[in-house]
Parts: sequence; structure tokens; C-alpha cells
Amino acid sequence: MKIFWLGLVLLFSGSAWAAPPNISSRAWVVIDQASGRELASSAADLALAPASLTQMMTAYVLLGDVRKNRLRLDETVTVPPAATQVDGSRIFLTAGEKVSVDTLLQAMLVESAGDAVITLVTAADGSEATFVERMNREARRLGMTKTHYMNATGLAVPGHESSARDLALLGRALARDFPDRLPFFAQKELVFKGITYYNGNRLLWRDSTVNGLKVGRTPQAGYCMAASAQRGDQGRIAVVLDARSDAQRTQDALKLLNYGFESFDSVLLYRAQQSVKVAQIYRGDRTSVSMGFEQDLHLLIPKGSAARVKAQIITQQPVVAPVNKGQRLGTLRLTLDGQPLGDHPLVALHSVGVAGLFGRGWDSLRLLFAK
Repeated sequence: MKIFWLGLVLLFSGSAWAAPPNISSRAWVVIDQASGRELASSAADLALAPASLTQMMTAYVLLGDVRKNRLRLDETVTVPPAATQVDGSRIFLTAGEKVSVDTLLQAMLVESAGDAVITLVTAADGSEATFVERMNREARRLGMTKTHYMNATGLAVPGHESSARDLALLGRALARDFPDRLPFFAQKELVFKGITYYNGNRLLWRDSTVNGLKVGRTPQAGYCMAASAQRGDQGRIAVVLDARSDAQRTQDALKLLNYGFESFDSVLLYRAQQSVKVAQIYRGDRTSVSMGFEQDLHLLIPKGSAARVKAQIITQQPVVAPVNKGQRLGTLRLTLDGQPLGDHPLVALHSVGVAGLFGRGWDSLRLLFAK
């Protein structure tokens, strides 16, 4: 079995990278939530049946509809006859019954209720098939290359598959794109028609830092879990697929989360569009250009080693106009204990046009003496 962890890629003298724990599930991965960087994995690209982890994508699409006001949480929708015929977990809806979108979302994420799922996707798109097309489009947009959905519930059918890495990517997208809706994924129980349904994510009771995401099980998929946790300013997401039991998936996911928190620090070095360096520019209609990063720059390092990271800015000289926004102008080189952590391109944060005739001529003279 092939196992990857960050320490195999970044080998530091004097810096200890702990090996990942022993995990029994068939496929698994743990990532840093802020950067998306993978901390450890095994068979993470193996296409497997995802069971009710499918409903993470169902939720992603539905929450997008709520944001766009295509659905409202407080509106009631009608239960279609097809919802009462679905296999698997359910909350025993009846055809023609009126239920709020909010309650149906809770039923899906707490109980994996298939009848709630079919009611929601029918209200959104008229049919499950049409909704599933949108699920697959979103999967492609998010870069989930091993994922293909055949339904919105997660029931096992040929061709319905995903991977641990894809599901971690989806979990990160949910946290990033719908942070105000994360309480849905941390809800421990739901009372509906006098019956209390309990979330199958046992980590919600075992670890107060766990804030989601989803569990699932079918005979074909085994026991699956996507778990997210936040400890201080650090966030991690772990996915385990095809465990042999509820206890094993819970134990494996917690081991991976603990490993991610105890072995690594994720440090935000610079915000997107933050000026890192201002460079003099020649022949431009401005005298300088600001350099930085197009996206937030997070650094993943061994726990407790942040103070030993050194940064060197290397700029291309001379900088001559015109310069386009996003054009690479330099490099941020990072090292830890003298060993390379990586080079990160510095780009222009704004465009600089060409100066007039006099300005260009004067700067041409300046360039002669600058060489």
C-alpha cells in the first residue's frame, strides 16, 4: 500500500516530521483546511463508492441555491411520491406532505435521510436526474477528477464513485464557500414527528473541536467518514473510506485529525494582494510597482518551527515598464534550518503603463548608469 506524507517530500536535517499513524481503512487522507495541502494519505485517488458522503455535494449545490435565493430555508416544499419509495435511511415522509427546506437539510445531514434528499432535489430542479447533472458539473469545477455521481442520495449503483482526496477537496470547499452554514454539519440530533434522530458522526460527541462533516455506510462502500475540526487557528479535514466498522472509521478519522494538528503548523504568511515588496520601475508612468501574491500564501511546517523559517526576496532587475498585473517579477525563497522549503512567485499587484517620451528618455539614461 502506497502511503504519502509531507515528510517524504520535505526532508529537513534537524527537523522531525512524524510518520502518520497506522490506519486500517482502505483509503484515507488528511489535509490542511486553510491551504488544501495534503499531510498524509493512502490510496487517496482510488475510486470507491462514497455512500452518504455523496450528500456533501448535494448540500453544496443546495446551499448554492439558497445563496442565490432559488430556495429559501424557511419555505415549505411538497414531498413527491418518489421520495417515499427511496431505499436506505429516511424520516418517513408521506407524499404530499409539506416540510421546510431547513428541516429537510437537517434530516439529510443528521440522518442521511433519502426521502429528504429526493424532496429537496425535486424542489430545486424538478427531478433527481437533472439535479445530479449539476452535481457532476460542480465536481468538475472543483477539480474532483475521480468523482462521478449517479444519484443524490449515495445509494450504491455502478459508476457512482468518488475518492478520499476528492471528498477532502469537497469538504474544504464547503467550509470555504459556506462558512455560515457549517452548523448544519455539526448538528448532533434532530427531532421530527416525535422521533429523535442522532448524527452518526461519533466524533461530534468525542471531540469538541470537531465541526462536521458527514458519515455514510452501504454494504458496497463499507463505513465512510469525512471529519473536519478546528483547533485555535488551525483547521484539518480527514476522510476515511471503506472501514470495516463504525468504531474503526471513527478511530481512524480521529487519529488522522490528531496527527494533522500535532505534527504540523499552517502559517498564513501573506494575504492575497498584500504588498510584500515595492520595486523601483523604469520607463513607467509610475515610479514603483508593488509585488505580492494572487492567493493567500500559507506555509506548512513542522509543529513549533515557525520561528526558524527564513525568507529571502529575489527580484528581477531592472524592472522596466510596461508591467501587467499578475506578471511575475520575483521570488520569495523560504528555508527552514537552512534547508529549502520552496520558492513562491511574486507578481505585480497592479499594472504600470509606459511613460511619456521625456520620462522614457530620462530613464534610459538612468538605466545606463544602473548597469
